[in-house]
Amino acid sequence: MHKEMYTKTRRRVLTRRGVMWLGQTCNQRCYFCYFINRITDHKHPEHAFMSLEKAKHICYTLRHFFGNTSIDIQGGEPTIYPSILELVRYCRDIGLIPTLITNGLVPAKSGVIEAYRDAGLRDFLVSLHGIGDIHDEVVGVKGAHEKILAALERMRVLNFPFRINCTMSKPVVPLLREVARYAVDYGAYAANYIAFNPFGDQEAGRRCADTVSRYTEVRDQLTGAMDILESAGIEVNVRYLPFCMAEERHRKNFYNFQQLPYDTHEWDYQSWSWTMSAPQLRKEGGNMPPFLIGGPYSRSLLNADALYIRDHYERNPRIQAAKFKTHQMITRVVQRVRGLDTIYREEARYRAKYHCHYKYHEACGSCAARNICDGFHGDYAEMFGTSEANPITGVNIIDDPLFYAREQEKTVEREDLVWAG
Repeated sequence: MHKEMYTKTRRRVLTRRGVMWLGQTCNQRCYFCYFINRITDHKHPEHAFMSLEKAKHICYTLRHFFGNTSIDIQGGEPTIYPSILELVRYCRDIGLIPTLITNGLVPAKSGVIEAYRDAGLRDFLVSLHGIGDIHDEVVGVKGAHEKILAALERMRVLNFPFRINCTMSKPVVPLLREVARYAVDYGAYAANYIAFNPFGDQEAGRRCADTVSRYTEVRDQLTGAMDILESAGIEVNVRYLPFCMAEERHRKNFYNFQQLPYDTHEWDYQSWSWTMSAPQLRKEGGNMPPFLIGGPYSRSLLNADALYIRDHYERNPRIQAAKFKTHQMITRVVQRVRGLDTIYREEARYRAKYHCHYKYHEACGSCAARNICDGFHGDYAEMFGTSEANPITGVNIIDDPLFYAREQEKTVEREDLVWAG
């Protein structure tokens, strides 16, 4: 663990990390990928990489409009983006500290990690989705596991910081403990276990009983993996599982939508809503004006056809610019009055209910955590039902989203020796 760069804290603040997608071009074919249809369809408007100029404009907006101070850069696979080193340097220059989310194929090559270090990259978030042939099978590339281990070994030798992502699809679940041991052996400073829930292209029939494990099947393996990581002092985060799937000692590691805004390794709801809108995902066309959440018309902007907004804006730029400016001014006032914490919690509940159609079992009504837990993803509930719910009792009703999370020690950059340089 890179002790000279990082420290541990239980302080919780709203994250200021942004995210961007350069385009859905990738050198892997993970069946659980959120964007697999866009990756395999070369004619999809989000497939091709955007220009460096457009990418810089998005980063500038994240830094100077939304106030983000760090960014996760994604592709597809960002390490095959032709101008990635220049983009990393640009982010560093404007105070937007960059992370790359990578499958690890390119960083396995000699000299690559050194080039990113010199450009100012803070860390890699490496996707390790199993061990050996299982990893190769789920990512669709023979020999991928061997390359990702070579990349992790180079990061270990160079003392370059990295975290690990592991999506818990069914073939991977029996290997969760082994993934944890790899994180320990190679020196990751954090590990994330992500439920195989449907977002984006995953909703197109790629989830079935052969690829999705029941939560109770995940629970035992995940418990052992978390014990391994915590005994080694490595931060562990679990995304999108009900709190009742965790032993009491591990509930601090569970992040549902209400907890995500307080994870400094996750994305700010406000800028995330803008960068996930279609104009900011496509090679062609410009970026739409940035919008805020929580004020008049915010929900309309979030739910609208972003291409329509972009086209309408480009036809009437002065009129539309005035409308966006008015929206921004009014919404900033609303945010100051109501508080971002309140607005982000409303956004979290909206995403769970309307975007993901989460469901509760009748037993959830007696659970102390029912006000801070999303329950069972709607797609999962249709597949398996919700009878696995195991109400948390013995404590008063919890209404603080950070009730458990504030007990977790997060790994953050030292305030007096930030990896930003």
